[in-house]
Amino acid sequence: MGSPVLEIRNVSVGAEPAFCRDVSFAVDAGEAVAVLGGEGAGKSQLLRCIGLELAPSSGSVLLDGIEVTGATGLDRNELKGRAIELVHPPSSPDADSATDTAGSSAVSRRPTATMPVTWMRQRIQIARAVTQATAALLLDEPFAGIDHGVRVRIEELLHRARREAGTAVVVATRDTSVARHVADRVVVLHQGEVVESGPTDGVLDAPSDARTRALVTVRRSA
Repeated sequence: MGSPVLEIRNVSVGAEPAFCRDVSFAVDAGEAVAVLGGEGAGKSQLLRCIGLELAPSSGSVLLDGIEVTGATGLDRNELKGRAIELVHPPSSPDADSATDTAGSSAVSRRPTATMPVTWMRQRIQIARAVTQATAALLLDEPFAGIDHGVRVRIEELLHRARREAGTAVVVATRDTSVARHVADRVVVLHQGEVVESGPTDGVLDAPSDARTRALVTVRRSA
């Protein structure tokens, strides 16, 4: 097996109290990893750091073995345009990581008149990742507030990106059913720290950490 496409090494984001602390995981070509956690877990901030929108306070992000966290200016823009695609939530495509707060969670579940436009933006970004063979595709709550038909089309595009382009996919979500449906592995965040990780079915069917069990229980009772 070759080197991972994407590596997150001991990444922390933000000063104390940090959004996330000492997070590490790797994603192979064609693999999907779900970053799973509830409100305030630090999922959105972590994705923005991986997507070169936020600088880490410590740690490194590597793409094809090359550190990209220090990229600035034209190099950073070129990486974002060619190698890393960050897709914001459909309810707030230009939001500054608002999806980890209770207020924005309510908004993300409430369809608005602008939803069709933002759904289309999602699909265009994912389709671009397929056609350009983007190395890493990052999606923040990709199915929040969208209807079933749009979700199916987005899932089809994700499968194409993985199968045809070998894209490494990271999906941030609070929904365990999304993690189970699209991800090979999960990384569970709680208040910015990794509390559990492993193959999706193994973690969700038999979680070893009480905080993961709480997430699974909430989903089952919803």
